[in-house]
Amino acid sequence: MPSTTPAGGRPRDAALEQRILEVTRELLAEHGYQGLSIGAVARAAGTTRPTVYLRFADKQDLATRAIAGMQVADELRTSPDIQADLVAELKHFRTAVTRSNGMSFVGTVLAEEHHTPELIERFRDRLVHPRRRRVAGVLERGMRTGALRQGLDTDVVTTMLIGSIYSRYIATGDVPADWPERAVSSIWPALIRDQAAVSGRPAEPHSD
Repeated sequence: MPSTTPAGGRPRDAALEQRILEVTRELLAEHGYQGLSIGAVARAAGTTRPTVYLRFADKQDLATRAIAGMQVADELRTSPDIQADLVAELKHFRTAVTRSNGMSFVGTVLAEEHHTPELIERFRDRLVHPRRRRVAGVLERGMRTGALRQGLDTDVVTTMLIGSIYSRYIATGDVPADWPERAVSSIWPALIRDQAAVSGRPAEPHSD
C-alpha cells in the first residue's frame, strides 16, 4: 500500500481529504469553477489553506480530483424483466439529476469545457460513460435473451432514454417521479420483437 505519510511529516488524515473533496464538489455545483477558491474550500471543510495545498497543487488539481472521485453508485439491476430494468436505470439517473445541485454540476463542467477540459473529461469518465454503459448493457442483454428485437441501435436508444431526462429538466426544471416509466413505455413498442413473427402468425390487419 502507498504511504499516507508526507515526507518528513505526520500521516495524512484520509477523512479530512475526503471532506475537502466533498466540499469542493458542493462548491463547484453552487458557484461554478470560476467561483471556486482554495480559501472557500478550506473554510467549508474546517481546515486551512496550507493544509489544502499540502494535498492539492492548485484549484484545477483539486477540482479535477474531486470529480475523479465521483461514481455511479449502486449495483446494476439484473432481472428477467428487461423493461423493469430499464425503468430502474432511469429512476436511478433521475435521482442523480434532481438531487440538490445535480444539474448545476453538469452546467459547471460544460461551462469549463474549453477553458478547463480536464473537468468534463473526468466527469465523462466517472459518470457519463458508466451510466450509458449500464443502460446499453440492459438493451444488449434484452437482445441476447430475445426480449428485444435484434439490430437495435443501442447508442441511439440509450441517448433517447437518458436524454429525455436532461431535456425534461431543462424545459421545465422538474422531472416527474413517473417519468422513467413513461419514457420507457413510450419507446418500448419500438424495442420489442415482432410478436406475430415470434408466434408464426401473420399480423392482423388494422380495421378502419
